[in-house]
Amino acid sequence: MPRDLFPSRQSQELTLTESPEAKTPRPNASQDQEQLPSNAFTIVRDESDDREQQLSSKLRRSDEKNKLHPYVQLLSISDLEACVALEAATFPEHERCSREKFIYRLTTCPTLSLGLFSSTTTLPTPATQAAFDAARPPDSSTPSHRAVLLGHVIGTLTDAPVVTDASMEIPKSFPSHPDHLPVASPPSTHGAEISGHQPLGRTIAIHSVCILPTHQNLGLGKTLLKAYMQRMESSGIADRIALLAHSELVGWYVGKFGFEERGESKATFGGGGWRELVYEVRDPGPGN
Repeated sequence: MPRDLFPSRQSQELTLTESPEAKTPRPNASQDQEQLPSNAFTIVRDESDDREQQLSSKLRRSDEKNKLHPYVQLLSISDLEACVALEAATFPEHERCSREKFIYRLTTCPTLSLGLFSSTTTLPTPATQAAFDAARPPDSSTPSHRAVLLGHVIGTLTDAPVVTDASMEIPKSFPSHPDHLPVASPPSTHGAEISGHQPLGRTIAIHSVCILPTHQNLGLGKTLLKAYMQRMESSGIADRIALLAHSELVGWYVGKFGFEERGESKATFGGGGWRELVYEVRDPGPGN
């Protein structure tokens, strides 16, 4: 995850003292002899050296990122295999989006999913083989290139103000036919939330945010999610963006993107234990 370049901290002092076991007894030494001065000494860590190392590290990561020539574009059902491979490489099995859910979401609401790609001719490594195998040429004019999916954000619309188990489900009616299109469902008369994507919902429920593990810590996650949020805000399609996260990631979403934590989620997906995060759209676009 992105980190501050120069974290504020005071110079730290480390005191090294000679080990008692390392002292060699001197022959005929009187017990009442005056003790020798301590062999302790102090090393003061030079903060400027730390800053130089941090700056060098940031420049190196920036150079690696620039070599990727990353770009974002909307996902479609043709990106199915790449999304499945990326999800499998990033999340434990019980937290992954299933193949069936990818088919549903990339078919019914592809405009709510965004991918981060890198066009490359570089041969894959064992760690990137699956992503490379799932990649396809970016266009017919460059068949030797591969558009490798490095990250994705997958979403749907929901009537609920937060992400719920129902919003993550696939409606029983899908697929009703090969060209299934979602229709606006009337509110439930029994108080139960309707499953799946709700075209008239005003909350974007993000179900997956991930970056290929071999390309993490380069700022790609921040780039991708900011691009996604800007697109959704300018479209005016929703009043808020919601997602679920584990406690250790809450600070990243709050500090980097302005999400607000709303407490523990009732969602049981993946074993539960999620925190609710919501970003209220401050300036809805023309679609509102």
